[in-house]
Amino acid sequence: MQNNNLSKSDELRQMKSDYEYLKADMDKQMIINRQLMEMVLRNHVSVLDSNRRTTVAGVSAAILITLAASYIKGLDMYLAGMLAIFYVLLLMGYLFIYHRLGKIEYGADDLLSTVTRLRKFKRNYMIVNTVSWVLVIGLMYFIFPEIHNTFRNPERGIAAITFMCVAIFAGICIQYFIDRKVLRACDNIINQLKDNP
Repeated sequence: MQNNNLSKSDELRQMKSDYEYLKADMDKQMIINRQLMEMVLRNHVSVLDSNRRTTVAGVSAAILITLAASYIKGLDMYLAGMLAIFYVLLLMGYLFIYHRLGKIEYGADDLLSTVTRLRKFKRNYMIVNTVSWVLVIGLMYFIFPEIHNTFRNPERGIAAITFMCVAIFAGICIQYFIDRKVLRACDNIINQLKDNP
């Protein structure tokens, strides 16, 4: 009888030891999974942070260059003002959508609100970019005649307009790849948060 109680005690001790060992292994695995998740999420969030910084810096520089060029080269103030207003609106749009997005950190906010903020950011990002390209096309309506009239030789005016068209096409291509990278980063973050709550 006493042997039977001892063997049950030994079994209970062994089971308790096995349970503690398994629990420790699971805790380690959860810590590793969390660290991997944070690292992958940080990589995708860095794409958004990088885009925010470069956009704000680039648009701010464009405003300064436009105003300086208008002062130095004697560009029509009406035209320079339109360009500066366009850049200011673009800057305000990007600052607004990034402000609304806020900071994305793993475990800092509840899953649903983070995914909702990212989806709204994606929608607003596409809206800001679409509106900006519509405004660019509208600005070209005013800029192309001004460029053409700046040159005394009509061939030079046409060459300058052609150069502007190539520059705009290059800008569209670059913006497409940047947008694709940003939107893909948003999708990856959303998918990771949904798959690993």
